[in-house]
Amino acid sequence: MACAEVPPVAQSREALWSRFGNQPVDNLLMTWGAPSSETHLTDGSRLLTYEYNTIYDAASPYERRSGCKVSFLAHPPKFLIGNIALEGSANECHQLALGRTGDNAIPYVPMPNEYTPPLYPYHHYPF
Repeated sequence: MACAEVPPVAQSREALWSRFGNQPVDNLLMTWGAPSSETHLTDGSRLLTYEYNTIYDAASPYERRSGCKVSFLAHPPKFLIGNIALEGSANECHQLALGRTGDNAIPYVPMPNEYTPPLYPYHHYPF
C-alpha cells in the first residue's frame, strides 16, 4: 500500500481561500477559535495568524519540528478576508487547510535492545 502524496502548499492555500476568502473575519474566529497571534495594522486592518506544528521524537534528544503558519488579512470597515498567506512544510500546511491548529507531538519510542527493559514487562520478546 503506497502512501498518499501530500498536496503542495499552493493547493492548501486555494482550499483555505475557497472556504474563507472574502468572508468576514468573524467566520474564521468562530470556526478556528483564537489565533496564535493577532496584529492590528496602522490602516486598521487585522492580521490573524494560526499555526500547526508537528513535533517528532518529542521529549528526546532527537526532537525536531516541522510546521506551517497561515495569515489572514482583513481590511476595514467590514473586515472581509482579502488575502491568505501560507508559509511552511506541505504536510503541516495541508493539516491547517483541514482546520487543525496547534501542536501535534509524536513521542520518541526507543528500539528495544539488551540494555533496555521491554516496553511491556509481561511480554517476552523473541529477539
